[in-house]
Amino acid sequence: MKKQNKEHEIDLRSWLFKFRSRWYLFLAFTLISLAAAYVYVKSSTKVYAFKSTLLLGDQQTGSKKAQELLNLLDVQNKGIKVEDEIGILTSADMVRNTLKRLDFSVSYYKVPDHWLNKISDMIVEEQYDNAPFEVKLDTSSLQLVDVPLEVNVLNDKQYELRVKTENGVLYDFHTHSTKEYVTDVNFTKVLEFGKPYKDKYINLTVNRINPEDKIEARKHYFVLNSMDSQVGQHLGSLSIRPIERESRVLELSTKGAIPEKEILFLNTLMETYVSRDLEEKNQNGQKTLEFIDNQIAHLSDSLRQSKQALSSFRSSNRIANLDVQSNISYEKLSQLEMEKSKLTTEKQYYVTVLNQIEDDENFTQAVSPAVAGVQNPNLANLFTELSRLNQQKASYSVSATKDNPRIQVIDSEIKSTRNAIIANIKNLVRSTDISIANVGKRIDQLEAGIAKVPENERRMMDLQGQAEFINKKYDFLMEKRAEAAISLATNTTDKKVVDRAAPWGSGPVNVKPNMIFMLAFIIGLIIPAALIVVIDNVDNTIQGKNDLNNVTNIPFLGVIAHGTKADKLAVKNSPRSAIAESFRSIRINLQYLMSETSFQVIGVTSSVSGEGKTFTSVNLSSELAMSGKRTILIESDMRKPTFGKYFNVHNAAGLSSYLGQGLPLDEVIQKTDIENLDVISCGPIPENAIKLLEQKKMGDLIATLKEQYDYVVIDTPPIGFVAEFFVLKKHMDTNLYVVKHKYTSKEMLTQVNELYAAKKLKNIYMVINDLNYSNTYEYGYKKDASYYYV
Repeated sequence: MKKQNKEHEIDLRSWLFKFRSRWYLFLAFTLISLAAAYVYVKSSTKVYAFKSTLLLGDQQTGSKKAQELLNLLDVQNKGIKVEDEIGILTSADMVRNTLKRLDFSVSYYKVPDHWLNKISDMIVEEQYDNAPFEVKLDTSSLQLVDVPLEVNVLNDKQYELRVKTENGVLYDFHTHSTKEYVTDVNFTKVLEFGKPYKDKYINLTVNRINPEDKIEARKHYFVLNSMDSQVGQHLGSLSIRPIERESRVLELSTKGAIPEKEILFLNTLMETYVSRDLEEKNQNGQKTLEFIDNQIAHLSDSLRQSKQALSSFRSSNRIANLDVQSNISYEKLSQLEMEKSKLTTEKQYYVTVLNQIEDDENFTQAVSPAVAGVQNPNLANLFTELSRLNQQKASYSVSATKDNPRIQVIDSEIKSTRNAIIANIKNLVRSTDISIANVGKRIDQLEAGIAKVPENERRMMDLQGQAEFINKKYDFLMEKRAEAAISLATNTTDKKVVDRAAPWGSGPVNVKPNMIFMLAFIIGLIIPAALIVVIDNVDNTIQGKNDLNNVTNIPFLGVIAHGTKADKLAVKNSPRSAIAESFRSIRINLQYLMSETSFQVIGVTSSVSGEGKTFTSVNLSSELAMSGKRTILIESDMRKPTFGKYFNVHNAAGLSSYLGQGLPLDEVIQKTDIENLDVISCGPIPENAIKLLEQKKMGDLIATLKEQYDYVVIDTPPIGFVAEFFVLKKHMDTNLYVVKHKYTSKEMLTQVNELYAAKKLKNIYMVINDLNYSNTYEYGYKKDASYYYV
């Protein structure tokens, strides 16, 4: 094949011509694409975007006094992690608690009276506060959820309820749990508005909101939403991210078809998050108060008993005053008793916390050591670390399972911290026991010295010391309780709603009609263009002169215009037609190219049958004869003769009769209606055509005819199937190789290209047959010259 240096260049004008000639494809695909876009725009639910912002703060409360009470000694504030808070906000539990505050259990839908819905329910619109009816659920009964329940309004008082589903779920709205799975639910009931209806699937009441309103939609239905479906729907559209890196301001966004519902959901989500944070802080303060109140309750009885004992002792012994209170020994004894009491309180705190953490593996927090009057920074740090690890685990548990490596690492750290707390407390208990024993020993020593004091005075001092000790301890706890109460009363959350939810953008985010129609229009142009390119590249037939020049180096002679099957002798019957003009052009070109030689024998062949070889030889012979040249046409294709379609040669003697039977030449030459044109038909089909053509008599025949005629045209068999052409080529001065437009495959030219390259074929020219001028860019201009051919 011929290799062109410009084979990768794109002929834009040629492609534009191909596109223009198939304009109907562009029109059809554009209309289909625009129609599909129209259906998409009408049937797609319009989704809107909404955004709000939330400030996380720095975990500081509003009361300075409460800070002094609740801050752990020597513990730096580690702050919060934005990622953890985002995990909490996007957790299923947070969304579930938010939805429990809202009434989204029933969703209302309508199918408008649109022509698209006559085919199917393609356009469905959700309603929120504009539905023509309202559904009231009886949550004490199980309900069929996540299934459409169609309502057909019959009149102002009655409606038809239709339910049909293959698989359904019976749901408990009290516990928000699935109770039973049902199948093949199908029933239709005529019910009255305002009256409860109950069966094994539903228990509800449908109220008509405004009976005067006209029902314009084709269909109305509602869906009872389970909590799981609501949570999944809102989690799928909820997105939270910080407005900037390291920023504590979060941007919450969601998408939905009902603006009121989405705005309400976002606002409620932020309120739930803020209130939960404040609730957790209040719970911690409440635990502190409960612990102090418990201690005060025990001291109140002791204080009352000690005062009563002192009063009774004074009354019974008639003691009004006792100055031994100023005695240094008693002051020291009092101090030691207070120290022992304090140590006993600390030990009680340690034992209480130790029992809690050993009994409860999920232990997360206890009364702060600082609040309980215990100053131990190491223990406080361990409690802070345990709280942080549990919060981090809760954040990761939102999107990870228990088998997640990160969860397992956190569990290991929690276990290690918990064990460290247990070991630390046990050490503190042992240390406190030692301190209590030491203080007790010192008290014994002081009491031994005081024993020398007279019994009544000593007894009076004991009672007064005990009463003062209990009273001081009581005052200490009351002070701590007041501080804890202040902390609880002044608790504030560091979370703050910055911007409440509002629409984002000026319209739907998923359906933009102008953009969709523009895209559909472009697609309507791209698809046919791509189709034409694919077809053109897949089509391996000869498309025109340029295409032919790309696959062969054989010189090009001319083209024959497209015609109908009735144009078999177009040169004679339609001398001013485009086909006749094509053959004139070929004749002139041929005579011009062979002007320096005395050629007389012209062979016409092709690759395969059906390419117009015989048609070309007949009309070229007719054109030569009509130009005044004596011409004879020989049908040498004795395997598949076709001259009977052009001339009246049926059952006539022909070439086979002359070569095989020895008939005289005058008997096989037949006159035609065209002046100067004679023909020798095939004659009876022989058994061995190639053997006849190889005879010396065939060469003698050609020599004789050359003396009698100006031109001898031989219609040879196709070169691709039989070998007769190679037997006859030695007799021919020039050869015409006919290829048919959009019929002849490029691979069929391989053999003739090889023969031409090997210089076994000389004086051969290519002719393109049946070329439609209006369907080819190269000769498109000729269709405008049709008035010359009439």
